[in-house]
Amino acid sequence: MSQSPITRRRFVSGAAAGAGAVVLAPQSFALGLASARRAPMFRGGRFSDGVMSGDPTPTGITLWTRVNGVEGAGRVELEIARDRAFRRVVQRKQIATRGLVNHAVKARVTKLDPYEEYYYRFSTRTGESRVGKIRTALPPGSNQPVRFAFFSCQDYTHGYYNAHEVMAAGDYDFVVCLGDYIYSETYHSVKGTKTAVRDDRIGRSGPNKSIVREARTLSDYRKKYSLYRSDPALRAVHAEFPMVMLWDDHEVQDNYAGAERYGGLGPSKRFGPHRKKVANRAFFESMPAFAGKNRQRLFRSLRFGNVVDLIVMDQRSYRENQPCRDAVVPPCDGYDAPRDFLGRRQMNYVKGKLAASKAAWKVLANEVPIMPTRVLGGANYTYDTWTGYPREREELLAFLRDRGIKDTVFITGDLHTFIAGDVRTDLGDGETVALEFVGGSMTSQSLGETTLDAGGGVILPGNDANPNTDPGIIEALRGVNPWVDQADFDHHGFAKVVATPSAFDVQMVRVETIKQRSRRTLPSAGWRYRVQRGQQSIKGVNGPPAA
Repeated sequence: MSQSPITRRRFVSGAAAGAGAVVLAPQSFALGLASARRAPMFRGGRFSDGVMSGDPTPTGITLWTRVNGVEGAGRVELEIARDRAFRRVVQRKQIATRGLVNHAVKARVTKLDPYEEYYYRFSTRTGESRVGKIRTALPPGSNQPVRFAFFSCQDYTHGYYNAHEVMAAGDYDFVVCLGDYIYSETYHSVKGTKTAVRDDRIGRSGPNKSIVREARTLSDYRKKYSLYRSDPALRAVHAEFPMVMLWDDHEVQDNYAGAERYGGLGPSKRFGPHRKKVANRAFFESMPAFAGKNRQRLFRSLRFGNVVDLIVMDQRSYRENQPCRDAVVPPCDGYDAPRDFLGRRQMNYVKGKLAASKAAWKVLANEVPIMPTRVLGGANYTYDTWTGYPREREELLAFLRDRGIKDTVFITGDLHTFIAGDVRTDLGDGETVALEFVGGSMTSQSLGETTLDAGGGVILPGNDANPNTDPGIIEALRGVNPWVDQADFDHHGFAKVVATPSAFDVQMVRVETIKQRSRRTLPSAGWRYRVQRGQQSIKGVNGPPAA
């Protein structure tokens, strides 16, 4: 007769557990399940959403999973070890969950050693999850390099997660998601459309209605997270690297403004307070962070030795409506009126963290571009970015300038385009005070794949099947955006960074295709930037191809 996973592990690891790490699981108390009598260990169940870790500090991290195929209240067991074989277990704890939180399991682990790798897994009486790996953050005073990646915009229905396969094979201390992790909307149907996604991209994911239906209810949003995590490449990234999670708009609804009761959207969008509430709830249930006293607040900061201070901004929750109907038009009447974007509390928080930072590099996790995106005819391509909120934009950039805060880098998502450039005051017409790297999209439709309003009445037809933007178009747009050094409208992928006390090395990792499964990437020549401390402009810092 075979032993259960619980019995077999305890035979191997014995009394090794109980020393060192501390596991805090406040959700057990919040759910009224602190008593084991109220929540016995589950029997059966699956961990089909995988495992995740998030928000690493030198001595702590948050761990997450979801147990599927169970009903009612119960417990799963979490084990943490120093080795993948779990022969040196440092802690074991049972954690309660129930249907009220979609059987999500979340715990904060503390009293770990700085910059060490650990392994973890979850189990019921009869099954267990895959093994996840975590790496705690560098301790204060460390000058070791910090390695991380950042990505955004992974529309499940538009292509394969080839970039995630590439990322999973890398070596990173953490990975930053800059938003649009899910799309509540569905822009691409499955069969007989211009998209080249094969049926097997979605065939393993359950009923097609989970894909084609726009999320409006709590159940809808929960299903979206499980759908996206049905992809093995995304699950592999989550199992390998701690995540720093951020949302943008599509986790709720496209282009919504969080400070507006109805999102600043028209009645046809069917947006309202309840929809935002259930979307936010599904996000927090599904993410490996936000387990402390500020568990419903996204803006925060993380420190990695003396090298990187990561300041995470929430650019959706506190913003007022975008000006100019968010159309491709020149600035309209009232464009420069006072308008919240970060909001006063968050703006003061960000400025305080920047002023206090002693790190070599101040890195701002940025949902939407801070560089203007001008097109022809004096128009702006969008007002959904910092461009639509010029008062707050100029306040932040003037603060950097006036305080002499150097070596500040914005890492950015949203635009579905790779861009590298300088961040200048006066809406691009002033002096450079920071740099910006926009990391493309994992799969979401790029500018070269869609019809593009280039302003001035110029409409550029896209080519979803084989995007190949004319270099002359890039040059024309760069002419009205002189702060931009490089732009790629066609490809998908992410960015990876190695930060040291003396340099910030960024490489845009661009995959050849998302239309079929492939791990082939494009040459890094022209898309690797090595910025030295004190260097103000990105122009002329393209380095040699990465080895």
